[in-house]
Amino acid sequence: MKNVRKADLIHLSSSEGTLFKGWTITIQQFQKLAITSFLFFSNSDNNPTEDLIICPMLNICIVFAQLERETIQKRVTDAYYSRCLKGFHMSGQAPYGYQLEPTVVEGIRTKKMVADPETAQYVKLMFEMYSEPETSFGDITRYFEKQGIKVYEKSLVRSFLSQLLR
Repeated sequence: MKNVRKADLIHLSSSEGTLFKGWTITIQQFQKLAITSFLFFSNSDNNPTEDLIICPMLNICIVFAQLERETIQKRVTDAYYSRCLKGFHMSGQAPYGYQLEPTVVEGIRTKKMVADPETAQYVKLMFEMYSEPETSFGDITRYFEKQGIKVYEKSLVRSFLSQLLR
């Protein structure tokens, strides 16, 4: 007996901004269920269409869905990069040596990073010490410990220093 599934054809509008919005059935899912024939019904008429063209059409739909995903990903990445270039703080905590200061960019409230006068001097010292060829991470952490300099109110550790200096 043939394994046949009934699926409604999806009526799509390019004005919605997506080519195949709502298209959730893929060839892989059909193959996983061992479905060998596809019986599609249109919402506008109740005539089933069982055809050899269905498999290639599904493949085309999958290709367009992948293209759409990649296009959206590229647009989001470009928008993120553009906002960064304009000076918007995108997310997260400011790195050690900086603080976030509220500001308005192009009429939008955001935050910008500015050097923290208290901790920036320590970051500068870390870079200066590390620029000397004979100085290691251990040397820097020991110096900070000896001087009683804390980073985020904790002793400086090598892993944090390594990430900071990258």
